[in-house]
Amino acid sequence: MFKRRGGESGKPMDEAVPRPCVQFETTTEARIVLLRPKFRHPWLVRHLLPRLRQPNFRIKLDEIGSAVWKKCDGQRTALQIAHELEQELGEKIQPVYERLGRFLAALKKEHFIEY
Repeated sequence: MFKRRGGESGKPMDEAVPRPCVQFETTTEARIVLLRPKFRHPWLVRHLLPRLRQPNFRIKLDEIGSAVWKKCDGQRTALQIAHELEQELGEKIQPVYERLGRFLAALKKEHFIEY
């Protein structure tokens, strides 16, 4: 699906530079928790969101997802991220291009990143 192509954008991996679009937190176990606002409509954000106890959905990433998120800084290309992950995680992430491609495509589809 994503062999050296940049997910849904159709960009090659060496041109696709993912950068985050949402806020996030780091847990004590060095895992990433993405924070997605529950509402986006301006009226709901202004009137309803302040009254909620938790205004964000919390999406918890696993070890590999957290490692990928930390590397999506708007500076590295998807190909550079793939090479770094391959060096750090080895066999744990194989096949790296397919897994990274699917993960980045899912993040892009849900508007967590943009290229």
